[in-house]
Amino acid sequence: MLTALLLQLFGDDPRRETGVYLLLTGKRTVSVLYAGLRAHILQWLLLYPTLARADYQAAIAQLIRAGALVKTDSGLIVTDKNAQVRAAQVIQLPAAYRPWMGMTAFDQRLTLAVQAVSENGAGVRHYRPAVSDWGVQQQVRRWYQGTQPRVFADELQGLFEALPQDAGDVLAAGFIGHAFVGSAQADLATQMRRTQALAQLVTRLDEDPQRWPQTAALWGGRQPIFPRTQTQIVDLLDQGFSREAIGQRLGVRPSTVNEHLLTAAIMGQALPLEGLYPAAIKHAFDQVPDPTETNYQTLLSQVPASDFFQVRLFQILQFQGRWPGND
Repeated sequence: MLTALLLQLFGDDPRRETGVYLLLTGKRTVSVLYAGLRAHILQWLLLYPTLARADYQAAIAQLIRAGALVKTDSGLIVTDKNAQVRAAQVIQLPAAYRPWMGMTAFDQRLTLAVQAVSENGAGVRHYRPAVSDWGVQQQVRRWYQGTQPRVFADELQGLFEALPQDAGDVLAAGFIGHAFVGSAQADLATQMRRTQALAQLVTRLDEDPQRWPQTAALWGGRQPIFPRTQTQIVDLLDQGFSREAIGQRLGVRPSTVNEHLLTAAIMGQALPLEGLYPAAIKHAFDQVPDPTETNYQTLLSQVPASDFFQVRLFQILQFQGRWPGND
């Protein structure tokens, strides 16, 4: 099962196996995120945070032995397209998933909340919690104190009606309630189907949280996937501070400022380029012979007055189609 999932994360372009693993498990360095962006797999950040390194390596080795992947000096490439098609039939990647959804934590809270509402509604006060994590239990207890169980049940029914029937069926099958125990998530394919269904539900909560207030409160809204420092750095840049001044104001190293700004750009955030590129350097980047150049050293030699940060940001924005071009 794991090989079927992993094979879909590689392509014709070489991809570092370590980079793919770190993306899946949630490593958020610029190098990992930039590689994910270039490979069109950035969406799968944090998709599988519990994946053991040994299991990942064993699955990759199996794919190499089977001839589905081959090693090159730059990384792994897919050599068997038919195997990749078959892999997608075995495990479907959850297309609705986004890293900010906080899927693992919300799945636990939702599972326990459904059980609590069901058991309490039947007058049962003592039962074995479906989720053993004490922190999750406390979160659901606080949520329950401020909720109206009947309203929550109606909201959940409405949400299920708004979902495709197969998504509702997958979610319902994983719940535990009074006189009902759903099927266990026995394999990775089932887990990915549940992730897809839960992501479809979260999408509706995100689109209209006022329509589903009790369930939206249980979800908690979009989860920050980067530290507060990054928001502070971007805010200060928007206010007109230079990179150097931001570092001094926040007491962080210039490399930290650069890393947070590049990460923000990779994740699609708009940055005021006038504060990052003097006019002459901006013009020089507009004139480079090949704006799609992937080797930063080549671009650095073509715009020698620039630095690594400016080159990498140029590459990110060019790849995303967000570089403003020649004025």
